[in-house]
Amino acid sequence: MTGIAVLAIGTLLSGCSGGEGRAESPKRGQCETLLGDENVEAAVRTTGGSDVEVGGTPQADVLAERLVREAKQWQASDLQHTSYTGCRVDAFEGGGISGTVDASVKWSALSLGMMDSPKNSRTWRQVNESVYVETESGPGHSRLIAKCDVPGAIESLPSDLPLQFDVTGVTLGTELRWELLSVFARSVVEEMECEKPPVIPSSLPAVA
Repeated sequence: MTGIAVLAIGTLLSGCSGGEGRAESPKRGQCETLLGDENVEAAVRTTGGSDVEVGGTPQADVLAERLVREAKQWQASDLQHTSYTGCRVDAFEGGGISGTVDASVKWSALSLGMMDSPKNSRTWRQVNESVYVETESGPGHSRLIAKCDVPGAIESLPSDLPLQFDVTGVTLGTELRWELLSVFARSVVEEMECEKPPVIPSSLPAVA
């Protein structure tokens, strides 16, 4: 199962051609609820663009419903998992893109049991028994995995298969990426049917 669910949701800034004004964009508010209003505002400022468009599915309950449905329909032959875009911010300046911020979630290809491997233990930090974070998984990229056992998932679904949350934005600092990532993860997890909901910390985990 592959693909990215994307829905256009208007513009963030007034004066952008071809889109809703800032005050008239209800889905902009949904994006701020999903990622945190101050976080979204700060992310937009880092891009330096004068025109901003936002896309994605900025509704935690919708994302959770799709993730739960996928878990219940999972088959052993499914080597890839669908990635769902929560919010994507594209900023434009001078006819080109000046910055992009993207937040997405999927069922991870990594299991919690893989975190002890020499390769993974160099980059992943264990936050608690069910959450790991990789603050610099690539240029401008932070990632978090959280265990979530879904009642009713078929028996062949690995019990330690976690959710994976990603936030990417080369204009973002590590702290702001974490703020976006942690609020995003908590928003979705609160809507999931996890047998034991993972605890997503609000503060950036300290380097061990």
